[in-house]
Amino acid sequence: MPGMNNATARSGFIPELNGLRAIAIILVFLCHVRLFIPDTDSAWRLIKTYLGLGWVGVDLFFVLSGFLITGILLDTRNAKNYFSGFYVRRILRIFPLYYAVLTAVILAGMALKSTIVPSVLPIPQDRWLYYSYLTNWLGLWKGQWGPNYLAHFWSLAVEEQFYLVWPLAVWLLPYPAIPRVAAALTLVAAAVRVIWIAHSGADIAIGLATVCRMDSLFVGAICAYLFRNRERMEKIRVWLWPIVGLGLGTFLLAFSGVLFFPRQAALVLYGSSEAVSLDDATLLLSGWGGYTFLALGFGALVLLAAYGEEKTTIFRRILRTRTLGSIGTYSYGIYVFHVPILGATLAFVTPKVFGDDEPTLLLGLCFVFGLALVTYIVSAASYEFFERKILALKRYFEPRYASALSDAIPLQAMAARAVSEASQS
Repeated sequence: MPGMNNATARSGFIPELNGLRAIAIILVFLCHVRLFIPDTDSAWRLIKTYLGLGWVGVDLFFVLSGFLITGILLDTRNAKNYFSGFYVRRILRIFPLYYAVLTAVILAGMALKSTIVPSVLPIPQDRWLYYSYLTNWLGLWKGQWGPNYLAHFWSLAVEEQFYLVWPLAVWLLPYPAIPRVAAALTLVAAAVRVIWIAHSGADIAIGLATVCRMDSLFVGAICAYLFRNRERMEKIRVWLWPIVGLGLGTFLLAFSGVLFFPRQAALVLYGSSEAVSLDDATLLLSGWGGYTFLALGFGALVLLAAYGEEKTTIFRRILRTRTLGSIGTYSYGIYVFHVPILGATLAFVTPKVFGDDEPTLLLGLCFVFGLALVTYIVSAASYEFFERKILALKRYFEPRYASALSDAIPLQAMAARAVSEASQS
């Protein structure tokens, strides 16, 4: 392996990345539960509007996945069980909880005597798409997508499709060509979005299609390659915070411009002074380049979190806190469970508590806290009593190397990092 840095060689687990996972899932969670916060005044309306940007947590998840998965693939390219080990371990991590919750929600929805639940479940003829990880293509194939209690599974579908093809590419390509191919695919994603928008306008299907969202995954892949060369990392480290500011700041400024100056923004975006909805304008901004700017900003953030254990910064200390570490450990379960829990609350709890009245600010915030607590407890229980038992089987599929390579490659360090990160991602 060329130039593995000492952080990688010493430890298979990077706790700061768990902290980033926690931040990602907190953003997504707040985006979905903001509906419980009443519009009591202009300040809270503004807060809710910016909480609506929590969907960018999915983009952070994509970058993290690209970084961790590509790192595993790079570190195990010489393993005899490169493909079987990778795919079995991914299946053990992802499939059991996914299919258990998918099936349970559908069966529970069919069994419950409710007029609401059937309308927010995937319709029967679409359910095969959920079971085959093709949910994200619903918007293109059928012209509709959600809303339903399993609609958030679209991002898991994007990641599974990435897992399906990228391992073969990493195995076939010469090592130096891997980041160049990832960069080319990043540009392809950005170009496809622009062409698609120019042809048919901004549409939710663009934000769900794998070919349009793969730039975040491949920016993560590029970061994984950079991370494995200490000399290169030392050269670019000084530029990481500016890239974070440029990527995330540009997107936030553009969104704020649309929010506070809607007519001027409409003139720039659409060539018309007629005001457009914030959601439509955000879709257009994201498709034109927003997703790529977010990917670049989050990619730099991942490198800042992962690199340089000997340099203690406030940012890395925050990411290593016990609270964020715990949330990060359960983040997959939190993501899977939080929308069904929210849906069940809306169907069976809020009508009895609120009736037709809008909740008070205090009661709404209490509901948000309660949902967070319930989701955390359910996810923690799922991890400790269900997922962990399945994850223990991963030890039978650790990377295996030919004995002739044992003196040439730091096998234990590479394998330890790969298997430990896989169990957390």
